[in-house]
Amino acid sequence: MTEQALPENGYFRLDDYYIDVGDHKIFHADTARHLEPKAMQVLYQLALSAGETVSRNELMDKVWHGRVVIDDSLTRVISQLRQHFNDSKTRKVIQTVPKKGYRLSANVTWLTRQEFINRGAMQSTDDFTVDPDISDKPKLVNAPTLNKGKAVAFAVFSVILTLLIYFFLPDALQSPESFIERSHTNGNRSTPTTVAFLPWRNLTGDANNDYLAEMLPEELSITLAKSDKISVLSHYSSVALARNPAALDALLDDVNIEYWVEGSVTQANERIRVLVRLVEKQSNNAIWSQIYEDDMQQLLILNTKVIADINTQLFGQSEPATFIVAANNIDINAYQAYLQGNYWWMNGTTSEWFSRAEASFARATELAPNFASAFGSLAFVYARYNYHDIYMEKTAALAKANAAINSALQLDANDTNALLAGAILAIEDLRFDTAQQLINRVLSVDALNTRGLYVYSELALAKNEFDVALRYAEKALQLDPLSPWINVNKAIVHFWRNEMPEALALVERAIDIDSNYTWAYVYKAKILRQQSQITAAIDAMNICLTIDTGSPVNSIFLALLYDEANMPSQAQDWFSYTASLYGDSPDARFWQSYLSFINQQEDADITRQLVDQLTLKTTRFFSVVPLQKALLSLQPALIEQSLTEFLAPVELPDKSGFWVNHRNQFSAYAASALMQQLNSAEYEQKLAELNTQIEVFESKVAPLLRAEIK
Repeated sequence: MTEQALPENGYFRLDDYYIDVGDHKIFHADTARHLEPKAMQVLYQLALSAGETVSRNELMDKVWHGRVVIDDSLTRVISQLRQHFNDSKTRKVIQTVPKKGYRLSANVTWLTRQEFINRGAMQSTDDFTVDPDISDKPKLVNAPTLNKGKAVAFAVFSVILTLLIYFFLPDALQSPESFIERSHTNGNRSTPTTVAFLPWRNLTGDANNDYLAEMLPEELSITLAKSDKISVLSHYSSVALARNPAALDALLDDVNIEYWVEGSVTQANERIRVLVRLVEKQSNNAIWSQIYEDDMQQLLILNTKVIADINTQLFGQSEPATFIVAANNIDINAYQAYLQGNYWWMNGTTSEWFSRAEASFARATELAPNFASAFGSLAFVYARYNYHDIYMEKTAALAKANAAINSALQLDANDTNALLAGAILAIEDLRFDTAQQLINRVLSVDALNTRGLYVYSELALAKNEFDVALRYAEKALQLDPLSPWINVNKAIVHFWRNEMPEALALVERAIDIDSNYTWAYVYKAKILRQQSQITAAIDAMNICLTIDTGSPVNSIFLALLYDEANMPSQAQDWFSYTASLYGDSPDARFWQSYLSFINQQEDADITRQLVDQLTLKTTRFFSVVPLQKALLSLQPALIEQSLTEFLAPVELPDKSGFWVNHRNQFSAYAASALMQQLNSAEYEQKLAELNTQIEVFESKVAPLLRAEIK
């Protein structure tokens, strides 16, 4: 089928809007807005038939050549157009005709070029204000640009100020906020001494020992923070300061960091040598320094000595470090493996973090079966088995996660990571009460635990409680503003609140903190795509894949962006690259031929069989469920036996009903459409219940963010 091309110079008026078809622009009052090519093509087709219904199939044929589009792009484009015409709520300009298509109801007047000019719509671009949410280079609202040093200093100032606020001001929220409230209103608590533990210099001559230089001071920080007399700067904030000493100089002039700890580590012949210095802000001098040297086997004892000595320097001999719990019974090799696991957990890229952290934590548990923290950390890693890529097959990951959770909690009933791992698995299973209870156990012990707070924001998102999600994401960010992940976590919440400028500002901030933080680039691309900034999204993903070449999700997402930008050659290059990552597998064969499949150049039954075998069908960035549903619609006899796969992610554990959220919405819409196609009395009640939950979801999520599947 041939495409009806857009005219190079076509102009029309739509009520008070003037449209330049060839230039892909809408003019209204003093504002010019740019439309992506597909959106303009859809608008043009609707304008040609103004007042009449244009079927979805006709639009798909004329704009997408009848291709099966992976993300229901027609629905997304209609939502974008409604947003441009301020029509999202009233739908008076573009009407949906149920089960048929769309109708352009506004008055359309076609114009010659001269008429267009005469009506004042062709002013110079200087006379128009380009909408910041839609322009090619969006200006971030309320996001002033700072140089890196000032940005870091300001962010750390925020965290210190927030820590002081947490100590002195009550929080009026209810449970689990009550835990935070109690931590704030402890009237007997004196103002704590604020200490920053900067990562040490690695003087071993081996980059493989970077984990020691970064994680040893972090371990000291965690232990010393157990004292009610000390407040420690968060790990990421400390790392960011170490990367940019100028930021530390600026910070010390403005906030109440009283001391920082710096040092270096050297290792040779199974011995370790550590230089530790305690620097006072007021004098900017080291008020104490000490060299510790011992066999590597005595590393845990050495840590205990360092903590005790720092505590003595701060508070004198009369205040012993009674909060120190000796861990001398842990095998030293297990402890080193544990530190390595934490290092990769905090520093690994999207493709490598899971395998490296898992291997290290697993080795730690094998060497030390009594090491609760290693089991808890391993459990948390397993619970994230599908967070970005599919790092491990689900059945195996769940079995290993539950085993690690049980081992950790038998050794330490309050192990934070084990409890949060259980909460993450419960959220995935829609067992929200269980997740709430587990997170409460964490926050009841440490109300300011940033990991507990951001996992709670994930729970609130899954429950479609977007205001609550934002509140907890903000609490976590206030405590650790220089954590790239916590910035990205809050960006995700803003994304689902349809607050794209705020979301983009946060991922940009994460990149400013750590320019190699791949998670930030991929979410930046997702946000830019939602703003119709496809070229900018492609640029972000190219940077991401320069840093990390091993993530199938990232390479697929980039390929899909190129396809959306009508750049099939580049898209095929990245689909082929994805296939090379998968080796000889159904995933490799599917993505290698993806463009042929969606252009219907391959047998539909072969395509369906390959889709059924995919290990990765829905991610946070794309889904093949629309394609899967479209293929099933061609073979009605297979629908009933396939319904279980679509219903499973949305069905409550007790089979009492359904729940639709941002994670399972593709499955929900597909299941609804397929049950409607069956038109069977057997599924009538299930369909009604599911559609009710879909309506609840739609009442809380912007149309542009819905995965509508017809």
